[in-house]
Amino acid sequence: MLTETKTPGGGAADGYQWLGRDGGNVAAGTDMSFGEVRRLTVRCVSETGWFDSGVLWEDIRRAGGAWVNQYDIAYSQGNAAGYCALLELEALDGTTTRYLLDAGWSTEWMDQAFCKSGVDALLKHRGIRAMILSHDHNDHFFGIESVLRYCPDITLYHPCTVMDRSLRLLDGEIVSSAPGAPVNSVPHVGERIPLEFGRVYVPQPGFCVVPFDVTVPLGVRGESVVYVKVRDKGYVVVTGCGHPGIGPILAYCQDRFAEGRTLYGCYGGLHIAPFEIWNDEMEESIRILRDAGLRKIACNHCTGRVWAARALADGLPVVRGTDAFRSYSRFVASVADDLDHVYVGNGDSVSF
Repeated sequence: MLTETKTPGGGAADGYQWLGRDGGNVAAGTDMSFGEVRRLTVRCVSETGWFDSGVLWEDIRRAGGAWVNQYDIAYSQGNAAGYCALLELEALDGTTTRYLLDAGWSTEWMDQAFCKSGVDALLKHRGIRAMILSHDHNDHFFGIESVLRYCPDITLYHPCTVMDRSLRLLDGEIVSSAPGAPVNSVPHVGERIPLEFGRVYVPQPGFCVVPFDVTVPLGVRGESVVYVKVRDKGYVVVTGCGHPGIGPILAYCQDRFAEGRTLYGCYGGLHIAPFEIWNDEMEESIRILRDAGLRKIACNHCTGRVWAARALADGLPVVRGTDAFRSYSRFVASVADDLDHVYVGNGDSVSF
């Protein structure tokens, strides 16, 4: 089911896209309704993209810098993890459907995360309707074999601008000879739905996917954002990295969807202080989220813990994590303990 709209254009990945300085190019006055659900539950399968940012940046520097193609980088062994979330929707009639958002990076890490969270069994027994690929960055896509080995014919929604090599990886081809390059030995044989800019995709009532046109480092273009309308609460935004900017992402909901000014919550990466470096300009992002009136901010992944701690101190309703992620094989105690589980971690669940 497709509904014509105009999605915001993207800007350069300058580190401050969340400010929405270009206004998002969103035209007002075209409200649409795509239904609603009774409840949304998001399980954090893994929010750990990688373990050491310094190691990753050195890998990228050696390869030629942030605008080199991600498939041409020699990645350090053992540094990769990955982002993945399980979305569970309870419809108004009580039925439950599930969607997988992204596939992570390291197959070793994702195999473990899928086992711990029960995603492996859900995939094997057809308990997940489809996979939504937010974008094909390494930490969101390179772990695709961990999905396909359990369900090679899963329906896949992806931005229409994913790289040719990403499509070939789905086909089971060898796409790079660089050390640490992704490998997929299980070809995808399911339906692929390329998401075109300017359209809203509604897999079921109350749940839609909107592709944003944005160019980001490592040769990636386009990121899809999920919007869910929860009855008696409002709209929930679910992101992978939030590269289009949290300002334009929220503004799109407010300006496009019927009663879209009722924003209730968000989950996922906000791409604010992703490398734990605070900048005073980031105060504006706290103002944007406060003005949006969100009741639950379940941020993680490329949201810096330093930002989440600052937002909590300023009174924003940031959802804290638990010790659930300690059961995974690697745990960076110096980061998580110092900031007191400041946001949702691996193994945690959030209901909206």
